[in-house]
Amino acid sequence: MTFEDVIDQLNNGKPMEEVAVNVGISVRDLERKLVNAAIEFDEENELYEYKGITPEQSLIREVKSRIVVLQVDKPYVKKDVDNRQKADIKNIDMEYILFKDYHKVNKSLLTEKKTFFLTEEMYNNIKKLSLEKSFRINALVNVLLAKGLEHYQIELKNN
Repeated sequence: MTFEDVIDQLNNGKPMEEVAVNVGISVRDLERKLVNAAIEFDEENELYEYKGITPEQSLIREVKSRIVVLQVDKPYVKKDVDNRQKADIKNIDMEYILFKDYHKVNKSLLTEKKTFFLTEEMYNNIKKLSLEKSFRINALVNVLLAKGLEHYQIELKNN
């Protein structure tokens, strides 16, 4: 199915979900491919329209194949420039970040025992977290200290 066929189906009242099923891709992928092909929904006319200048080149492409923005269509493609910057910090999965950071630690370097003191409450919290996540305490403390230093923008100096 080409983009020309997709535009016809969408403009003739077929829902996006049904068209996506007919093509064999997800709705999100279809929407993304429409954007990459410079096809937008015109809210004034309530129709999907090709916004570029070479419909004979852009609209004959197969929707199921990989769709990249053509050079001639680049000025007409509206993409969110700062998608990554728009991520809300509250939506970041901090547990996953901790998990990833924990697994990045080279545990073979943590063989020496170092002594420092924690409050009873702090120790119990770290111990509980290490048991819940099956993390070794020394590697977990290493990650937490590194993240704390990073948070306060304290650079580590190597001797």
